[in-house]
Amino acid sequence: MRNRGYRFIVRDLGFTNGSVALCVNSTWINELLRANGIDPVIFRKLTWEDLVAVAGSERQRRVIADLRPRNFWQMCDTVSLMYTRYDSVDGTDAYLESWFKHYPILVAEDIYEFMLDEGYSQEEAVELMEYCKEHIDDADKSDLRDMLELYDVPDEISSVILDIRRLPSRERMIAELIKLLSRAAVELERSPELKETKDIY
Repeated sequence: MRNRGYRFIVRDLGFTNGSVALCVNSTWINELLRANGIDPVIFRKLTWEDLVAVAGSERQRRVIADLRPRNFWQMCDTVSLMYTRYDSVDGTDAYLESWFKHYPILVAEDIYEFMLDEGYSQEEAVELMEYCKEHIDDADKSDLRDMLELYDVPDEISSVILDIRRLPSRERMIAELIKLLSRAAVELERSPELKETKDIY
């Protein structure tokens, strides 16, 4: 998992208006938590054990326990493993693969961020990300392969993208994480003694 303090959300503004990339930092996260009834102070006291206690399935509990996410983005990545699908491996086991350590593509915006890291412009990164979203579930991925070659995307990243058959948006995964955090926060607030922990943004 990448340990970056901020991530991007790319929103489609409609056919004629293009897309906008929003940089999501700790201030945005605090506002999001409050908007969903979660006190940021309570959030900072939550641990991976608290998430395991309210997880909705045994598979989710196993992945959370294995990865032990410590901050908001690690938690979001862990939840994303439940929704991203690959051809070569079960999504929840992807983190065990060697390629995952270098290119953990779990949501569409990961493609955008990796392209920026590779030196592509924002416009190029958004265009490629949107094209991937449209063609990621094609039975025949020849069009997607051609586009990756056209953009001269590094082979290692291309192979991961071509292996994906379902790729959610980060905004959707944040919404799923908020549901989990809401349940965990309620349980923590009910506990007789709130645990002390450091700020984990």
